Amino acid sequence: MSEFKHFSLVAGGDTVEGHQVPEGIVGPSVMSMKVWAETVEEAVDVACNVGDQIGFKIEKNVEVHSTQAQQGPGEEPFAYGLRVIPCSADTRADTVAQEAETLRSE
Repeated sequence: MSEFKHFSLVAGGDTVEGHQVPEGIVGPSVMSMKVWAETVEEAVDVACNVGDQIGFKIEKNVEVHSTQAQQGPGEEPFAYGLRVIPCSADTRADTVAQEAETLRSE
């Protein structure tokens, strides 16, 4: 069995047309989630795959933080605690920073 590590990830981007975000709007937003994975790279891959599945296009880098888990690991890498926060293009960087702080303190 693999040794998974727990990460919290935050990315700025856009919720795109045809998205699957409940009550989400098309446009600038921030996506965050918690991920169990073996490496940072694998955690980012999980976040990118989730973004693709729900209709969130990551605009810039994904911030990765090592955080305490709220849910135990499984047999495979996975994400939980997904949040998509609408914002404006002007406030996206601030929203990313605020969401990263929220995740670190949970």
